[in-house]
Parts: sequence; structure tokens; C-alpha cells
Amino acid sequence: MELKVYISGKISGEEPVACKLKFLDMHVRLRSMGVPTVINPFHLGIPETWPWKDAMNLCMDVLKEKANTIVMLNDWTTSNGAKDEYDYARNHDYLIIFEHQVPDLWKLVKREKTWIDTSALEFP
Repeated sequence: MELKVYISGKISGEEPVACKLKFLDMHVRLRSMGVPTVINPFHLGIPETWPWKDAMNLCMDVLKEKANTIVMLNDWTTSNGAKDEYDYARNHDYLIIFEHQVPDLWKLVKREKTWIDTSALEFP
């Protein structure tokens, strides 16, 4: 299975530049580990003028159609949108990786870019 990772975390109410950098940092970290597909919500072309609901609808559509894994940034529990993304991922058997687990993610990658069972990393 090719890993297709969606990055989830708090965006609304955050300082824009710092927030974009937080997502970009994770994007770069994942790509440097060899993750073939990384989906960063800031790269979806969502205008800053869109209402929250419209932006979340697009993010959820991308999560549903393009990802099979989600990385939850540390602040995800303070974000209604990230909690919705987590709930969807959990209810649809996505691989869920929390930010503190990312440094060990490289251990899961074999040379062939296939992935081993990671269920022990997820919440029960």
C-alpha cells in the first residue's frame, strides 16, 4: 500500500505565518522520511476569504479521496476541524499517527516503500 498522508492540525485562530510554517515543517519531515504522498491543507489553494465550513468541506473531501493515513499535529485536540478529520479517519480505518510518533515513522518504511502493521501506534 502506498502511504498517502494528510496533515491535520489547528488552523483557525492561529497566527497565519506560524501556522503555515508548522504544517510545512511536518510536510518536509514526512517527505524526507520517504513518504511518497503528503497532503498539506495549505497546498490545496483554499482562499483565506472562504468561510470555515467551505474550507473544511474541501479538506474533508481531499482526506476522503486522496489519503489513507493522517498525521495529527500536537494541537489537533483544540481544533473542531481536526477533530472531525480524526473522527473520519478513525471510523474509516485510516492509519493514524500522532506528531510525537513521527520520528519513529521511518522505522515502518521498508526499502520497497511498503508499510507494515502499525495498529500498535493507534489509540485503542
